[in-house]
Amino acid sequence: MTAPARLSRRWAPTIMALLLAGCSGLFGSNQPTQLYRVTPVHAFPPDLPQLPAQLLIDVPTAPAGLDTARIAVSRSAVSIEYFADSEWTDRVPLLVQTHLLQSFENSKVIKAIERESAGLRADFVLKTEIRHFEAVYNSGEGAPLVWVAMVIRLVNPTSGDIIAQNTFERRERAVENRIPSIVVAFDQVLDGVVQDIVVWTARNPALSAARR
Repeated sequence: MTAPARLSRRWAPTIMALLLAGCSGLFGSNQPTQLYRVTPVHAFPPDLPQLPAQLLIDVPTAPAGLDTARIAVSRSAVSIEYFADSEWTDRVPLLVQTHLLQSFENSKVIKAIERESAGLRADFVLKTEIRHFEAVYNSGEGAPLVWVAMVIRLVNPTSGDIIAQNTFERRERAVENRIPSIVVAFDQVLDGVVQDIVVWTARNPALSAARR
């Protein structure tokens, strides 16, 4: 089978870490801002169906504290901080949208995939709500726990009805309390969540029936 068709021009993803000048944060220094990126998912179960449906991926929603390019840090249930000198190359919602788009492409399970902003017609829209996307310090001075949690809704674009909904969540502790290791943990956790989302979507009965 060939890779799924794109409904508009493809662009390369970037996902990295950086903090705006003048903002307080962790691991601050006088060094230039460091940029980090993660990669989309490439490995999927071999038995996933190949579906004739067309899918649009909407820009995820997120709380104001996560709707930023800065890498969020949580030291308590009621606080958000950010790493200094480190920032994603895009706002987290756009970062996640690109990761979802390219991972669906790599899975080859959907006939055609595009961003919802393209304004094209499709059978379903994948809407995402980001609940958690932060490094949690909950073990003293040790490495943080990276926490990613998202609510996913498959929506009929014509009626606006929610066809299916599920929550996906993973947590993994970074190997070291250093930005590169923390970003690697983000990469692995996001990959796990997005892989689960692709598998759940591909096996949803609504998509199988979309073009019958």
